[in-house]
Amino acid sequence: MTTVKAVEVKLTDHQSKGVLNTYMTPSKNMNDWFKDELLFVRKVEDGSVVVFRALDGTLHSLNEEQLLNFTLL
Repeated sequence: MTTVKAVEVKLTDHQSKGVLNTYMTPSKNMNDWFKDELLFVRKVEDGSVVVFRALDGTLHSLNEEQLLNFTLL
């Protein structure tokens, strides 16, 4: 379970330290998401988090409600 603010803080911290990637995973299997699937955080904008999903090579925007089912690593 995470929030947009928590992701924004971690992403900013990682960027300031030169860490290349910030990761998230779904906390359970749901719809087309698979538990522990590695997602790459790309940016935070307009109250949502944009992640890159390597499984299908697409970007997904997750809002505050959707983020409740994801874990920030």
